[in-house]
Amino acid sequence: MIRAVLDNKNKRGKGLKKEEAYNRSLEKYSDRMIAQAKLALDDDVESGDITTQAVVRNKSRIEEAIIIAKDNGILCGLQEAEAILEAGGLEFESEKMDGAVIEKGDVIAKVRGGIGEILKRERTALNYLQILSGIATATHRFASRYPGKIASLRKTHPGLSHSEKRAVKAGGGFTHRLGLYDGFLIKDNHLATIVREMFGDEPITEEKKVEAIRQALKRAKQYRIDKQLGSYFIEVEVESLEQTVAVARFYEEEGVPDMILLDNMRPQDVARCVKAIRRGAGREILIESSGGITTKNVGAYIDAGADIVSTSKITLSAKPLDISMKILGYK
Repeated sequence: MIRAVLDNKNKRGKGLKKEEAYNRSLEKYSDRMIAQAKLALDDDVESGDITTQAVVRNKSRIEEAIIIAKDNGILCGLQEAEAILEAGGLEFESEKMDGAVIEKGDVIAKVRGGIGEILKRERTALNYLQILSGIATATHRFASRYPGKIASLRKTHPGLSHSEKRAVKAGGGFTHRLGLYDGFLIKDNHLATIVREMFGDEPITEEKKVEAIRQALKRAKQYRIDKQLGSYFIEVEVESLEQTVAVARFYEEEGVPDMILLDNMRPQDVARCVKAIRRGAGREILIESSGGITTKNVGAYIDAGADIVSTSKITLSAKPLDISMKILGYK
């Protein structure tokens, strides 16, 4: 759990640190990740592996296999793969750890046990290793160039959220929120709802959007106080310089938000907004930039002054790493 963030922190001259806001701990979710991995196996096996049942006479015969890298990258997924294989009574041995650099030809792990269980569990275990290693590798491409600047989003594959966030950390990135429950992020659709609530069907103007932002921040701050959620950050998404200036002024008055998300802006627009925020809120407020971030343009957003750049490219667009399993003695 991150340290408590007091609502009068601006009076102390201390803002929220990046590590507090973005570097979420995932250890307590290990059981959930493992349970999800076993559900994935159930999806694949369902009533049984009919091919193995048909063609393999002695399914309990002991065999040995290796899991081998066929790509260079960053390893992740050992926890899930081990859980899937060991649940079938198989021995799983690896000298590597998630986050390790692997090269083509490296032996990632050794597996030993009944051939029927190896064949049944092979693909699901490899899927986790391939997908999560791909995310860790994609994250590393960003994070190695801009350490401490890259974060993931909640844009993950359903059912894999915590595992994919762990892969981001293995690659050197930050996690941001793990879900809807561990931080306030006021987005455009929240603001659209408040605008309708306050102004009905009147034409939407920039002034109305600004008022909706102020109202949303007031409500989030009060909710945080009422529910004693002092350790949960408050962030708001803005889409224009006018909105940015209004949020910086609100921060001076009320000490929130802790973070501002500059969404879908060009680098030059981000630079203007960063200057406006720093004039109003100094260095105390964290600035995040997101939307359309790629390996080609990420540097421009960081140069524009963003504290953190968040992107779905490291999760939804990551190419799985090529990893395979081979029965020993067969070529």
